[in-house]
Amino acid sequence: MPRLVTPPPFRETGYDPAAQVYDLEYPECEGAELDFWITEGRRFGPRLLEYAVGTGRMAIPLARRGFQVIGVDTSAAMLERAAARRASQSRATRARLDLRRGDMRTCRLSATFDLALVGFNSYLLLPDRKARLETLQNAVAHVRPRGGVAVDVFSATPLDATPDHEEVEFLERDPSTGLRVTRERFYTYDKAGHRGCSTLIYRYYEGPLLVNERRLGYSLALVSRDEVVAEFVEAGLQIDAVYGSYGRQPWRDDSPNLIVVGRTVAH
Repeated sequence: MPRLVTPPPFRETGYDPAAQVYDLEYPECEGAELDFWITEGRRFGPRLLEYAVGTGRMAIPLARRGFQVIGVDTSAAMLERAAARRASQSRATRARLDLRRGDMRTCRLSATFDLALVGFNSYLLLPDRKARLETLQNAVAHVRPRGGVAVDVFSATPLDATPDHEEVEFLERDPSTGLRVTRERFYTYDKAGHRGCSTLIYRYYEGPLLVNERRLGYSLALVSRDEVVAEFVEAGLQIDAVYGSYGRQPWRDDSPNLIVVGRTVAH
């Protein structure tokens, strides 16, 4: 099996190259993660705006549970996968989910929401602090007074500055082609930008024959709790809660998650 032994040069690719295999890597949101967002939706209200909706791993189960969801993403390929998944849902679920192509920093929607959310580390994909602030400010502009804005990211640690290489993993077969898919991941640290950079190499096999290869390159900002909280405050949000897990434990230095929930101010 062909396999790289040294890290390839890192290059941001956007998410179009990964759309075909994204659902193999990241199955539909469930368990404690889904319960967390259901509770937040019930707390703030049923009209949800999800930035970086991707293939709908969060939006579809939320729509299935009665929430009205508009999902926004920049990747046409990811939205195509989300639309295909939505098509297999019940008529009621399909009616509750709307997919839009747009940038979370600048998109303008003629709707008002109870809760805007950026889940599953997508907030960290934004290129810098300015872009994160623009996203929060755009969310504020779309959310009703005293509505919610929430971000879910992983808690960065000093270990995230350490390069890493994951051996090839054997994933499920690609349901659209029947091909076997493997994945290799290289991780490097960009000190200047304080970002973790991942290169994923997906290889497609028909029997023993390599028939295709795709590369995905993305980087995540390694932000602290204080940085995210400060961004919320600068965007005009009042901090409602800072959690360290989907179970709503208070955030600590060793927490697996950093979930910040803010409220818009009353007009």
